Amino acid sequence: MKKLIKKRLHILLFILLITNFITAQPQWNFHIAFEDVTGAKDTIWLIWDTDATFGVDTLFNEQAQKLNYSVFNVFIRNTNADTTKTQALPHPYASNNVDVHAINYQYPITISWDSSLFHAPGLPLPVGYVNRAFINNDYFFLVNNDPYSHTFNMLMENHVSAPWWGYDQFPMGFYIMRDPSIGINENDMLKKYLILFPNPCNDFINISSDLVIKSYHLLSSDGKVIQSNLFTPSKNENSLTISLSKIENGVYHLILTDSKNQSYHEKVIVIH
Repeated sequence: MKKLIKKRLHILLFILLITNFITAQPQWNFHIAFEDVTGAKDTIWLIWDTDATFGVDTLFNEQAQKLNYSVFNVFIRNTNADTTKTQALPHPYASNNVDVHAINYQYPITISWDSSLFHAPGLPLPVGYVNRAFINNDYFFLVNNDPYSHTFNMLMENHVSAPWWGYDQFPMGFYIMRDPSIGINENDMLKKYLILFPNPCNDFINISSDLVIKSYHLLSSDGKVIQSNLFTPSKNENSLTISLSKIENGVYHLILTDSKNQSYHEKVIVIH
């Protein structure tokens, strides 16, 4: 009897070890590391895996995490609106975007990531790699390495400093995408005339450009399409107006696509 119990315990321990191993080995596991000036550190994890769902996956540690409010913590919200530090999404889903919050920190904060993972093997087609990755908040709208998108392009660097500048840096938006609509042919806005005004805007925003715009998509901070529309391309029109009267106050990402299927990206601030 004792031998049987011992054998069952060994089997149970083996199962637990295998489960932990599986849990610790997601197919794409991307870290965003934060360190404040005191040396306090914390990390957010973004995962793509075929076993992930759009719910709370305990397999990937998406469940609620209790925070120690006396120390530095970064956190996001899961689909139950609980604080957590991991977001896991199914592999076919092409956008892994989060708003990161923080408590008990001192500026400046260093943010770092492993940019080699943007081209990690195993990322599914049609893109097969991360071709859009950027940080977005009020600070990086003004101070960045991609002035025509008003964001900090994570593809070009592996770290950045977020200093005190009169406003809080958090929440800080991170957008990691395998976008099939863009790639090496994405147009540089230096080569084209494109102006959005007013911005911040109220019930509408005007687009003045020498481009022939055929469509737009307005995305929320978590990457969801809030509004979109198709235009009838016309070389004679150099201005368009997008109605935003039904859009709530906030910061949005506007993607414009021209008649050559090239994309242009702008931050839009809506204040009613």
